[in-house]
Amino acid sequence: MVDDTFRPLPQKGLIGRVAGAVTDRALDVVDPDIVLDHVDVNLLLAKIDVQRLLERIDLDAVLQQVDMNALLARVDMNALLARVDVNQLLDDVDLEAVVRRSGIPEVVAESTSKLAGSTLDIARRQVAGLDFWVNRAVATLLRRPAGSMPVAPPALVATAASAEEGDRREVTGHYAGPVGRTLGFAIDMGIATLLYTGAGATFDWLTRILFDRTVVGGLPGWLSALILAAWLFVYFFGCLAVAGRTVGQALVGLRVVARDGSTLRPGSALVRTLCMPLSFAFFGLGLVGVVVGREHRALHDVAGRSAVVVDFGDRPAELPGPLSRFLERREL
Repeated sequence: MVDDTFRPLPQKGLIGRVAGAVTDRALDVVDPDIVLDHVDVNLLLAKIDVQRLLERIDLDAVLQQVDMNALLARVDMNALLARVDVNQLLDDVDLEAVVRRSGIPEVVAESTSKLAGSTLDIARRQVAGLDFWVNRAVATLLRRPAGSMPVAPPALVATAASAEEGDRREVTGHYAGPVGRTLGFAIDMGIATLLYTGAGATFDWLTRILFDRTVVGGLPGWLSALILAAWLFVYFFGCLAVAGRTVGQALVGLRVVARDGSTLRPGSALVRTLCMPLSFAFFGLGLVGVVVGREHRALHDVAGRSAVVVDFGDRPAELPGPLSRFLERREL
């Protein structure tokens, strides 16, 4: 039986109504497949207005009854693609919008960020491992009992808990040792000096072009040293006051906090920066505490009531895998 929904609309006039009634009745009693077996379908389609027919057909219902796999199997895809103008097709496509909607830029950015972060963390772990061995050697020389040294400021003790068994040992919040602090300071001095030198050279180049004379190159030595000292103060104090770490400390994976582990205040950052030169006076005696002190604090840390801890930012600070497994075996 044929669904009444798809019966042809009545035609105008008596003949059309009679033909429609006869056709409906014939479809009710005759199997359409038998009729199609005796009809030249191609000849029939040649005499039918296909466009008008499609307008009167529910295509969704038709497609639900079509075996798409069998249909596609009968299509010559190579011949079909050969007739497609790909260049014209791409001209009509907003490829930039397609890429944005696909999320490819975000995936690439996230993958690049993770790769860079992972590579940097490998170096940071090696520095943290070296600091561990230096601290262990100092504790052995000074005959300090195992477990007698504080590992982190009071507010960061919970953060500094070890990882689960079998994982790398986490050291987030632990006091930073001499290796990491020295490396971070060396990087900071290199960056600050390069910026100072580049700014001076650029200023000299501009004055030569505009006024045909040099300014920075003609300054007396004491004034150049004073300007450099002022720039170093701005660099270290600005970084600590704004971010709690300098660029070098961020690269190594360190952070400056208050002695109790809370966020460093601008006043403490100011005192710490002003007293930093005192730590290097008298052959660096003010830095001895970084190596042998219980909290690894230098003279300027004591003056500024601050401490330097290990902090990789948004990722956990960890020791290298072999060292973590060694410590785990020692504790068994």
